[in-house]
Amino acid sequence: MAQHTDTPTGSTLPRRLKAMDLIPDLIPLAGARIVDVGCGEGALVRALARRGAHVIGIEILDEALSKARAAEPVAGERYVKGVGEDLPLPDNSADAVVFMNSLHHVPAAHMGKALRETARVLKPGGLALVNEPEPTGGYFQLTRLLDDETEVRALAYAAVKTVDALEQVDELFYLNPVKHEDYQSFADRMAGIDPTRSRLIRTRDAELRELFETLGERREGAWWFDQPARINLLRKPTQ
Repeated sequence: MAQHTDTPTGSTLPRRLKAMDLIPDLIPLAGARIVDVGCGEGALVRALARRGAHVIGIEILDEALSKARAAEPVAGERYVKGVGEDLPLPDNSADAVVFMNSLHHVPAAHMGKALRETARVLKPGGLALVNEPEPTGGYFQLTRLLDDETEVRALAYAAVKTVDALEQVDELFYLNPVKHEDYQSFADRMAGIDPTRSRLIRTRDAELRELFETLGERREGAWWFDQPARINLLRKPTQ
């Protein structure tokens, strides 16, 4: 496991990386009890389970939960309906809690409560990992046509930096490569995250298609975008 100071280092990782390239060096996985809040269709849950973690995915959307539960299981992972601000889990029951691009989807008034809930379910010394996309770069320019998340992402970051139930451990920046096979896979992904976007996708179809091809890079038979991202690592005090 990577060594961390008691205060954020602000270290920058300029290379293209996926979150799972970083997570194993930030939190112990083998045998750990991990909660993935806002797990969607469960891709990260299964990736963590493959590394030996005992994982519970928390998700509020029924369609995403159904797809997660229908996927081939890896190692006894479970999926539970719930929200970050009211986690359906007992006190001191998790070694780590992960928010993978999900904290900014918590209602703004409840972001702080979601982090306090995280502290509640963590064991003393347990770690919280909050991965959030930065509101910059070409992919953000594309997606903001459907939902401008500048404000909610800023509010999520403010909640992370001001939560008093968790200690700040580290802060990392990296470029997350986002891949779409074609424009339709992008549109389907955006609608899957938030079904209310479907009508707007149809209305702005021509504009979105043009920007998709302008901002994306065509290589390896797919379209690629760089999404600047940030990881904040926090810890529940031992006393």
